[in-house]
Amino acid sequence: MLTACGGAQSTPEGSVTSFLDALESRDTAAFQESFTDSTRALVEEIERLSRQVAGGSGEALTLEEWCRAFCGGTVEETTLAGESATVEVRLGEVQEEIPLVRMGDRWKIDLSARLMPAVQMLRLAAATSERGPGTVFPDSATEAADTLS
Repeated sequence: MLTACGGAQSTPEGSVTSFLDALESRDTAAFQESFTDSTRALVEEIERLSRQVAGGSGEALTLEEWCRAFCGGTVEETTLAGESATVEVRLGEVQEEIPLVRMGDRWKIDLSARLMPAVQMLRLAAATSERGPGTVFPDSATEAADTLS
């Protein structure tokens, strides 16, 4: 249920509903506004690195395209834990949990923890591709860390 005071993003459910509505209507500005700054920064890095790894072919998958899987989803249960929340979204038989954090008087979707492994993998792939074709992965953790710095 949405509350009138504070707007749609004043509750976790309202924020996820706004996110789903923005996906349906292809409202990119409202879609982007659904996320924390850290999530948006990681998404930009993923898109940049995936284009780099793909050789600049423009084949990068955007977060908006990935999130289209939620189109038609319905908000179900919410779990609150202080300044964070999880909202369950159901699409047919599939149920997904969306993490949110309170930022002032608004709730924002925070995918940072889920996106970080992809960022780390793409950083390594980009560093490896810069070394040239046929490059093997680093033999040690130290060499891997040097590659990423």
